[in-house]
Amino acid sequence: MSAPIRFEIRDRIGLLTLARPDKLNALVPEMRPGFEEALARSAEPGVKALLIQAEGKAFSVGGDIGWMAQALKEGRQGDLEDLLNLGGEVAYGLLTLPKPVVAVVQGAAAGGGMGLALSADLRLATPDLVFSMAFVKIGLHPDWGSSVALGRLLNPATAAELMLTGDRVDAPRALALGLVNRVVPADQMEAVVQALARQLAEGPAPTFSAIKATVLRNQGFEAPRLKALLAAEAAQMKAAMARPDAGEGLAAFLEKRAPRFA
Repeated sequence: MSAPIRFEIRDRIGLLTLARPDKLNALVPEMRPGFEEALARSAEPGVKALLIQAEGKAFSVGGDIGWMAQALKEGRQGDLEDLLNLGGEVAYGLLTLPKPVVAVVQGAAAGGGMGLALSADLRLATPDLVFSMAFVKIGLHPDWGSSVALGRLLNPATAAELMLTGDRVDAPRALALGLVNRVVPADQMEAVVQALARQLAEGPAPTFSAIKATVLRNQGFEAPRLKALLAAEAAQMKAAMARPDAGEGLAAFLEKRAPRFA
């Protein structure tokens, strides 16, 4: 089986590619080595920025529901927690990486996939983008930094709306809310990404680092608080996983029916 994440450095830009297109880039624990390599190597002095992209028609639909349902059924709580812990580590790593992080988002970016995209500093989206905080629809709590990201990027009422309803957000609304920086036609995206990559590759790395730290500081999300918020988010998700609604929500999703929550 090919690696679910590929990483390379090209022209001083780190390039992380989610590579499970047949599973709509659903997130699984096997992605840990790829994320860890990307974060570690992108922190090296010769790298100016990190670009996150995905193969296929979707950026990422979030956690692999089939895998999660099987792990829950078999009582493999430790495996589930490994995936949740990975999400917090990746979100923290991206937000505190002293380099600009750019996500190129196409198609569905749901659940943890939305959290992953929102942990970038800049987001470029194709017109078919669909964001969704889908956790609530299967009885789960947001993870992969998604609740923290919405708290940074949106007003509290809108953040609550997206988390409580799980409703879809299309590209025009995502742009209006500030969840993406630009919406770019698919046939123009490669050229736009290359131009931005060249701009970042030629930029002043120490200043990039200072600006990124300033943005977090001005929002009140310096590293200690960020780590605490991500830990609290993960604790809520772990508690949700232990409740009967989680099993019902996952089963309903796989059976393509409406869940019957308690």
